[in-house]
Amino acid sequence: MKVFFLQKKILKCIYSFLVLSFLLCPVFAISSTRGLDGFVEAPIDASKNARLHSNMGNIYFSERNYIDALKEYEIAFNLAYNTQASGAYLYNIARCHYALNNYLTAKNAVLGAIKKDCINITYYQLLVDCYIKLGTVEKELKSHIKQTDNPYNRVIVGLIYLKTNRKMQAKATFDDFIATHPDMIISEDIKTILNKI
Repeated sequence: MKVFFLQKKILKCIYSFLVLSFLLCPVFAISSTRGLDGFVEAPIDASKNARLHSNMGNIYFSERNYIDALKEYEIAFNLAYNTQASGAYLYNIARCHYALNNYLTAKNAVLGAIKKDCINITYYQLLVDCYIKLGTVEKELKSHIKQTDNPYNRVIVGLIYLKTNRKMQAKATFDDFIATHPDMIISEDIKTILNKI
């Protein structure tokens, strides 16, 4: 127990040092440009910093420290909100909120992740888990059945059937999805799920 506590303290110290370094670097760079001719400032790589915060969030999440993990994932998202990676950061934010029993916030975050990256099956699985925890699964099922313009609604319908123990309906929905959309990337994930039913 003491070793674990010591490791956690060391990680926090390293993290604090890194954050402080990132915060102070621009100050030193500005003061250096005034005194040195020809000094070229290097731009800060926001996506690299976002990955560092995301990795720190992963450490906290693995320790079940969801509040600190959430803070790190939010920093990562804010640093890279207009990149492709922002979908993964939103998904991680949703996972933290789900673990903290904030199911509505988790649902909204995972919907944002799906808008940025609609081919990740784990995003849809978390969305359905949120529906179940919120007690809105049947209402959402009816809504997704009616929405035929987006093929991913069929994925959600199949997952709702699967997670509410209606395996025959899940199998039929997934079989239909694969037959209708064989070339979609997510179809491979659906095939994997079908093999487990």
